[in-house]
Amino acid sequence: MIRYNCDLCGCYLDPGEGLLCDECRQKVREKALRGRRTQGIIQEGNGNQVEMILQEAEAWLKAQLN
Repeated sequence: MIRYNCDLCGCYLDPGEGLLCDECRQKVREKALRGRRTQGIIQEGNGNQVEMILQEAEAWLKAQLN
């Protein structure tokens, strides 16, 4: 009998469920979404300077603290 385990947490999965359990899949989605939001806040400016959009950064920070 083949046992299927989540690649991240190791819990048992049903055959055909994929490589990740629902909880780990949700965590991966949230992490990717946070990365995309962060990329929208921080932009590369002229030369090697990094610019930050303050309104979006403030909204992101409030969301992280809640």
